[in-house]
Amino acid sequence: MYDKIVDILCAIKEDQPELRQSLSPATELNNDIGLDSLQMIQFMLKVEDQLNVIIDYDEFDYEHLQSIDTFITFLKSCQSQEQLLYEDAQK
Repeated sequence: MYDKIVDILCAIKEDQPELRQSLSPATELNNDIGLDSLQMIQFMLKVEDQLNVIIDYDEFDYEHLQSIDTFITFLKSCQSQEQLLYEDAQK
C-alpha cells in the first residue's frame, strides 16, 4: 500500500521529480509534501479509486495525515469497516 500511496503523491506533484526520493513512511502528508487543498482532494479521490477503499470522512481527521504510515493505518481501518459491511450484505 505504501508504494501505491507514493505513486499517487508523485503523480499529483509531477512538477517535483525529486519528491519520490524524499518520501518515507514518516513523511507528513500536509507539511512535508505541501499539498494544496485541490491536490489534497485529488489525492483522496485517487486513493479511494486506486486502492479500492472508501474513506470514512466521519472518522477522518487531520491527525491521520501526520505521516504516510499513519494514513495507511487509517485506510486499513476504513477497509475493515467496508469489508464488514460487505460481509453483512452477503448474509
